Amino acid sequence: MEGLALASAVVEQLAPTAARGSRHQAGRHPAFVPVAAPSIHVRVAVTWVSIFPLVTLGMTVMALLGPTAAAWPTWLRALMLTGVVVPTAVYLVVPRVLALSVRWMTWRFRRNRPPYA
Repeated sequence: MEGLALASAVVEQLAPTAARGSRHQAGRHPAFVPVAAPSIHVRVAVTWVSIFPLVTLGMTVMALLGPTAAAWPTWLRALMLTGVVVPTAVYLVVPRVLALSVRWMTWRFRRNRPPYA
């Protein structure tokens, strides 16, 4: 739940909204364009893109530990893996990937709109 709140806070800070302004008509700089918050589908894709490499890396590290990690019960290996992957994803990776996706969506929106008169 805190991860969703953090992601929402990142989106609010990075994505200009109508309240903070489409500045092109009021004599302001046209670089700021309103962008809607990412859909649930985009957030799912961002989360998956963030977590998959971390889980792969964690499983590789556990495989390299060899007999040490193999002797642990499954629940302990899962606890160790998720104990590293989840905080890393929530606090480091997902906000950065989400920021990149918002920048990409903003760039796409600006590229596809007609030029100003």
